[in-house]
Amino acid sequence: MSQDIAYQEAYRREKKARREAEQLLEDKSRELFKLNNELLNTNDRLKEQQSLMLRNEKLATLGTLSAGIAHEINNPLAFVLSNMESLRRYIHSYNALLKLNRQWQEQQNLSPSQSDQLQTLLDEQDLIFIQEDTEELLTDTEEGLIRLRDIVQNLRHFSHSQGSERVKADLAAGLNSTLKILQSELNDSIAVNCMIDSLPLVECNPGELNQVFLNLLINAKQALEYNQNPQIFISATSQDDVIIIRIKDNGSGMDEQVCKKIFDPFFTTKPVGQGTGMGLSIVYGIIKDHNGTINVKSAQGKGTCFEISLPIAGTS
Repeated sequence: MSQDIAYQEAYRREKKARREAEQLLEDKSRELFKLNNELLNTNDRLKEQQSLMLRNEKLATLGTLSAGIAHEINNPLAFVLSNMESLRRYIHSYNALLKLNRQWQEQQNLSPSQSDQLQTLLDEQDLIFIQEDTEELLTDTEEGLIRLRDIVQNLRHFSHSQGSERVKADLAAGLNSTLKILQSELNDSIAVNCMIDSLPLVECNPGELNQVFLNLLINAKQALEYNQNPQIFISATSQDDVIIIRIKDNGSGMDEQVCKKIFDPFFTTKPVGQGTGMGLSIVYGIIKDHNGTINVKSAQGKGTCFEISLPIAGTS
């Protein structure tokens, strides 16, 4: 009898413990489910913030280039407008000549005084020179307009956004267009050495990768501020199923501790107010989003090299 009581008591304890364990498991499962939903919501918010920060960083970077772009546009615009002003004066002179010719044609003959008038007009208005110079002016004007078109096309190519959509793109063209956008920033004081092979098309977001190239080139330019012989080396080649791009400078370089933190959000070596610390973090995120890798090699006083590897097939 005592054994039955002991068995029943043990059974009740086990049943109670099992119910408690089941309740604890259910509570923990609900808590885990709730935390998982919160994590998913947080992740979605972080993605939205990252997208917003990317757009803001892109706008901020383009803002720093606005003066240079305006300079590039104003140069060809200046001689186009100057040529157009000259052409207006030339046309006015031709109109005067045509008006006088019509008057004399109506009279059907030219008197000595009229002949003198015609010669005087030709001499005063320098119409012979105008006739010779008009072709050169029109050629210069066309060249200026073509340069304007190229500048605008390069800017549009650089800033073109595809959202999250991937398309087949030529990274060599992206590098070249970014270099043209930066032409006034790099100016003649920095030697840019390019070894860009003909590359296969890559499935990517070209606007985002152009942002990567821009940020790395601007960083290289800033690292060369106090260099006596500033140089940037750009290479791009394909190996097997991967595109490898290197952007190297012979600038101030970084020590090992800085290299370890260089892709951390908000980390910057710039003075307060001169950098957000998000440029290279965004670069890292873009490359990672393309299933690629980015590595940095640097030494104090010996320059820096960023190496990007991107799969040709892009993201899966």
